[in-house]
Amino acid sequence: MLMTDKHFDQKNLIFLAMAKYLSGFASYIYDVGIVIYLFSNTQSVGIVGGFFVSQLLPAIIILFTGKVIDSHSKKKLMAMANLLKGLIFVLLLFSQNIWVIYLVTFLMNLILEFEGNTLSAFMVNAFSKERLLKVSSVINLLDSASLLTAPAIAAFIAMSFPIQANIILDVLLFLLTAVCFLCMGTNSASEEDENKGPENENGWKDIIKNKNVLKTIIYWNIFMLCIGLAAPLEISMIEDTLGMPSAYYGFGNTVEGIGMVLASVFILGIIRKLKPAYIISIGLFSAAASYLFIGISQNIWMYFVGACLVGITATFCPLGFKTEIQLKCNPATVGRTFTAGRFTILLSRAAGSLMVGKILTFADIRAVYYGISSILFVTALWYIKFRKSVLKTQ
Repeated sequence: MLMTDKHFDQKNLIFLAMAKYLSGFASYIYDVGIVIYLFSNTQSVGIVGGFFVSQLLPAIIILFTGKVIDSHSKKKLMAMANLLKGLIFVLLLFSQNIWVIYLVTFLMNLILEFEGNTLSAFMVNAFSKERLLKVSSVINLLDSASLLTAPAIAAFIAMSFPIQANIILDVLLFLLTAVCFLCMGTNSASEEDENKGPENENGWKDIIKNKNVLKTIIYWNIFMLCIGLAAPLEISMIEDTLGMPSAYYGFGNTVEGIGMVLASVFILGIIRKLKPAYIISIGLFSAAASYLFIGISQNIWMYFVGACLVGITATFCPLGFKTEIQLKCNPATVGRTFTAGRFTILLSRAAGSLMVGKILTFADIRAVYYGISSILFVTALWYIKFRKSVLKTQ
């Protein structure tokens, strides 16, 4: 077993943490490097928005991968996913055309989403429910560390080397990630067979039958719509509004990483006192404050304060939403439940990234940030009201 009721299996936790760190490091290096490359060459928020949409379109396909996740060895699936990412990145060594970048980004994030849903399902089967939040927090801390270091490195590489250097480093990191996943232990073969869900079940049924899961996913969709609206704005806010070089986008992501680390340490420090619902509430209020602060920023240092709050949000909200679903869903169909949920939230984020270019044609960028902040603040109050009604019925 990966974990007994009394202690973590240290070997597996170490390899899982290493895999998440390396995979996150590679992904952040690519995202930051490519966004800087695209904006520097086109000066278009629309082109950058297209990059974010190409990241999110895989939602249409991942909906059909849940049964595969529930029916096969999850550690092998995660290892294969990283090998495929490394192979796909080789395409960029031969062409850095915008459409090739979009294609590679689409394929990479299709695999990345599959890997993320597989990991979520793997953790439900590998760890007891009482320890899921703590395990997720440890992994999130390592992911935060990768965000803390990778963007600054990506900014340095973007300023000092051709884009090919970014790509080669990513390929090597994905290969190392695959090795880490293969080194992990798993449940026995018989337990893997028992984890196969019913043939006639799917994620939609689990979501619709469980009102707590359904409403959690609805709030997650609103949050992701706002993230989709905000993501393409960041580099334009830095370069066009604050008058700083586009490389500061990478440093802004590093500050987000600091916020993620602070939030992860906070959660781990008071883990016994926090429930996922509390984490979600804090995250939604933090999100509202972060985009309000970015909207009123008059210099890069004020922007960095807002970016730090974005990092705190990026820890609290996803961690809370994922853990709440993991605790409430059926373990036998968790892969299908997560792929169905992710299908909706990725479409919401894609919608936000598609909309923001049009919104900027008639609204100032600061006004857009104020609008995003207002939506998140109302959502936070709505979520608290929902949780109070749940407690009254228990």
